[in-house]
Amino acid sequence: MSKFCTSCGKELEAGTKFCHKCGAAVFSISAEAKASPNDIMPHKDFLMSKATEKIKEESNNKANHYAEKIFSDTVPAYELAGEIGLPLELAPFPTDFDGDGLFSVLKSGLGGLMGGFKRTLGDKKRITLVIALTIIWLLVNLLAALGIFPLPLRLLSWLTAAQGNLIGGTIGKGLVAALLAQIIVHKGMLTVLKSGLGQLGSILKSGKGKAVPLLLGSGAVLIVCNMMVSTNLQNTMVCIAGFALSVKALTQNGFLRRLIMGLLPKAKDVTITTIMGGWTLGFALFAVVSLLPGGRNGYLLGILLLVVGSILVITGRNKKGVMAE
Repeated sequence: MSKFCTSCGKELEAGTKFCHKCGAAVFSISAEAKASPNDIMPHKDFLMSKATEKIKEESNNKANHYAEKIFSDTVPAYELAGEIGLPLELAPFPTDFDGDGLFSVLKSGLGGLMGGFKRTLGDKKRITLVIALTIIWLLVNLLAALGIFPLPLRLLSWLTAAQGNLIGGTIGKGLVAALLAQIIVHKGMLTVLKSGLGQLGSILKSGKGKAVPLLLGSGAVLIVCNMMVSTNLQNTMVCIAGFALSVKALTQNGFLRRLIMGLLPKAKDVTITTIMGGWTLGFALFAVVSLLPGGRNGYLLGILLLVVGSILVITGRNKKGVMAE
């Protein structure tokens, strides 16, 4: 009985060991394993199938590796202008929050803070910076208490955020110290800041539908910032440090992003990113408000923005309800 070449498909005579057309070897098949030519996969199709499986395997490996980067504590900063200009919907951040809730986020944040302290103690550059800032803070406050506060000392006080109350002022000093440490230790800090500013620009350019999260983010940070320091020119370094660190956070999957996800587990990633953009802008607004007389302007403006944002949320829901009816 005749059969077909598995390489080129040419019909073969019984007993033929090599194909007369392509020269491929002919393999004998037992009677039990014989099948019709339509059931036999041609050799080239078999190779294509194997190649496809290999490509799929490599793609899955690359996708898993990329996902590990996304869900780690930090995401590499965008290095190309094209990536910075991506719509927020295409930004490489997880769109759904599958964490263990707000308590878990706070717990991990506290663990990260403690780990930061340990790293500081083991890093000569960091510990030297902390000791130097502590000495400056004590010296500036002591001289100011004695009435010795010339212009150079005021500039040093502003640069290091030496003044402020016990609790909030300590947090403000921590922001300044964190920024200085990042500049000294992190060699790519300027690149990350540039990427963050590009991301902030894309948030503001998109505009449509972003007003509410921007207002809520800005209002929240104005209140938080006023808890740390009073709104006066001497404390604006805290605003600068907060702005820079928040800009950096825009390109990372760090604590701030996870915290907002924990507070708003049903929010889309584009909304989370926009709230972070509003949070970043809030520090810049606080610096502007600090030029006005009075030390509680941050509270006033922050509450106003939160009220306006809440009203827009309610009216937006009402409009959707009316349209649905």
